[in-house]
Amino acid sequence: MRTQNRDFGKVCAKLHREFFVEFPDDAFCDKVGRALTLLVDRHEDFSGAVGAWAGGIVHAVGHGLYGVPKVMNSELEATFNAKMPAIRNRSKQVRYSLGDDMPLYRPYLESLSSFMSHEFTLRDEANAMVAYAFRNGPIEDIHADGRITDDEMKRLMISACENLAKLLTMKQATSPEYDAFIRGYGRLYCGQWQR
Repeated sequence: MRTQNRDFGKVCAKLHREFFVEFPDDAFCDKVGRALTLLVDRHEDFSGAVGAWAGGIVHAVGHGLYGVPKVMNSELEATFNAKMPAIRNRSKQVRYSLGDDMPLYRPYLESLSSFMSHEFTLRDEANAMVAYAFRNGPIEDIHADGRITDDEMKRLMISACENLAKLLTMKQATSPEYDAFIRGYGRLYCGQWQR
């Protein structure tokens, strides 16, 4: 192992220790430590801010359906002195580097297993569509910068998902009424939008 990787590993480990003082969780801490060890052994290039890498490892290992459990994005940013876009970018690199050896966080697996065992409803479809088209887009950067609070973000997402589920239900149950409604709504509110 190159000296550079060992030094990188030591700095990351220190940042992780500080994180787990603030957010204690022994099992999660162990998984993050194993991910760091594997990453240092396998990955070649650790250019960029070490804080973004350290936060990216925590994000990759602990990322649940709505972020790292019990940790707000703003807290993750403050702890690792890195912005969420950089942390998410490093998280993707960590998951790619570790692949099947990625030590996963149990609550994420349990929530995913619970989700997969139920019927996929129109509300589930609406949630996925809102996450894809809206939640995981530019608004997440605004949220990460603190211009939208966690409570405001939650209200936005719930409202968007509820309304989209209503539209999907209308489209499925009464397609002609849906078509008339959505075209009228588009003309009324979206006439100047990019097409």
